[in-house]
Amino acid sequence: MLRPLFLAAPLGPRALDAAYLLFRLHLGLSIAIGAGWSKLINLSTTRDLAKLLWHPDQLSTPDWFVQQVAGLGFTFPSPYFWAALAVWGELLGGLLIALGLATRLAAAQLAVQFLVIAFFWYETPEPVLGMYYQQLLFWAFVLVTALGGGRFSLDYLLSRPRRTPAVRGLGAPALAVIGLWLICATAPVQAQAPPADTPAVRLADFRPLLRYDWQGTLTYLDYQSQRPVTLVTRLNGMQAGAGELVLDYQYQEPEGGLVKGFERLRLRPDGHGLVWDELPMRLHQRTARPDSTLQLVLVGEGRDDNRPATIRRTVLIGARRCRIRKEVRFAGQTDFLQRNEYQFTR
Repeated sequence: MLRPLFLAAPLGPRALDAAYLLFRLHLGLSIAIGAGWSKLINLSTTRDLAKLLWHPDQLSTPDWFVQQVAGLGFTFPSPYFWAALAVWGELLGGLLIALGLATRLAAAQLAVQFLVIAFFWYETPEPVLGMYYQQLLFWAFVLVTALGGGRFSLDYLLSRPRRTPAVRGLGAPALAVIGLWLICATAPVQAQAPPADTPAVRLADFRPLLRYDWQGTLTYLDYQSQRPVTLVTRLNGMQAGAGELVLDYQYQEPEGGLVKGFERLRLRPDGHGLVWDELPMRLHQRTARPDSTLQLVLVGEGRDDNRPATIRRTVLIGARRCRIRKEVRFAGQTDFLQRNEYQFTR
């Protein structure tokens, strides 16, 4: 029954198969290296590189990805299991697509992964305007599942008549054994990660912001006039990397012009805070409110209006509304002054 998954046939003229080979190589290696390999080794610091060179046994799925998987509801038997399955599926699946070995099987499991990412990540699926890049990858994997490896693939070489059935039948069991071994090998390391209910700042906390339809206002204090100014504002939240977010703003000025700005947030690996536009901030308070919103209070030492100040940001995140308030307390003062406040709904 699974035999068609490992069969391959020419698509047509050799030029067409050559073009398809280039497409397969780019698609497979992009996913294997850019998604699977980068998550597995988490090369964000020199220490991570040293871990790869001297302690390969410590390779594991990063916590931020485990939290994303748990946030999607994949918690049985463990989010670590599903996260490891996804990471190794990206790495091995991408390599198999590039090689053209078990091509349909590799592409099919990646199509399932990107079906979840592209169409079920948001609370309200957006087939066109949502995660269009991930949706494009989903359809690319569907295409490879339908076409197989083509003429220039290992599947085609192994399925040619001169190969014996015994040789052809070794591929699927061997791949299954290798895949299960790799997943089990990383499970003990993943199990040592902090539990999901530990008070901390997590990427999953900001997941409601990863949308393109937040609309609201920015109200800020003009230091020259000492009067508040309000601008109509749109927010687009994007994930820029492992544990990194970009809040992209579009402001409408009173004269009618549009101005763009952004803030970059990088979560600390230990979850005790984040770096907000190059300002290190520690988590001061985390509160789950009765109205199903989450409130995070972060505090850091920086500068405002070219003066030393304690910066406090209060972030309120819900499914339909969010608020980001910045308060400052200048050196020598006892009270916080509200500097600005974003309020958004969708």
